[in-house]
Amino acid sequence: MTAQKIAYVDASGPSSRIMTFDLGTRASAVDLTVSGFVPAFAYSHDGSMLAYLLHDASNTPSLHVRRSGQETNRGLNAIPGRGIGRDDEVRLEYSPDDKYLLMVDTFVGNQGQAPETGQFLVLRTADNTVAFLPPSGTSANATMATWARHNNRLYYRDAVGVRTWDAEVHSVGTLAGGLHWYDPTPSPDDRWLAYTDIDSHFAPHVMLYDLRGNQSVPTSAAARSHPIFITGDTIWYLEEQACSSECLGGPSQPSGKVFAYSLSGKSETTLPFSDVHSLSQLSVFPG
Repeated sequence: MTAQKIAYVDASGPSSRIMTFDLGTRASAVDLTVSGFVPAFAYSHDGSMLAYLLHDASNTPSLHVRRSGQETNRGLNAIPGRGIGRDDEVRLEYSPDDKYLLMVDTFVGNQGQAPETGQFLVLRTADNTVAFLPPSGTSANATMATWARHNNRLYYRDAVGVRTWDAEVHSVGTLAGGLHWYDPTPSPDDRWLAYTDIDSHFAPHVMLYDLRGNQSVPTSAAARSHPIFITGDTIWYLEEQACSSECLGGPSQPSGKVFAYSLSGKSETTLPFSDVHSLSQLSVFPG
């Protein structure tokens, strides 16, 4: 939430609770208690709004937004056959100026046909109306999206490749045709996008997209995934290892180890973590 406060979901009981923890006072507080599973939540940058996804006991999904003590909700299409493979994307993210809310709750190939209650929406936070839906046809299975850091430009993936939507001019463009990325994240200066790419042997690798040069640049040649930017020059990502038995999403899975990669030095350093297995566990306050 801020440099001094973190938020997390406690799902240890029959209900889900969104908790906050003050790093200075070490005091925790319950912000929200709901019946069901909360796969994702987000606070606006100014702290005035809380959005969360809720999957109830019958696995019916809905999107909820709280502001000034008032809550609105939007029922979403059901997602039959949900799995935990790489194409499952669950993300809530406010735009840099908090005017828009991105919601991605997709399993590619199983998205419903009613787009305004679909699993990929951009809402106006002023009135919770729909500001953007990916165009039908090639964008029907849009997923893997993220905002730029300093402007209301959205990057997402569809059948064409990586696309952009500019909220100020309401236009859709193509950034990189044929690019089938996962886990995109922007650098603090909006110079780079880090993402995971799957090679012809189904092994994941972390790549960098240079937004000035319009080209992809490799990082480590080893299997890596789930990048995040810590500073403009440093990303963290997970080591991937071959599955010893069957695993979902491909022949590898995170080992638990985390590495730091320097863009200027083109080298990686082992970090003192041994049990990190998902992107959410890497959530840190960026530099």
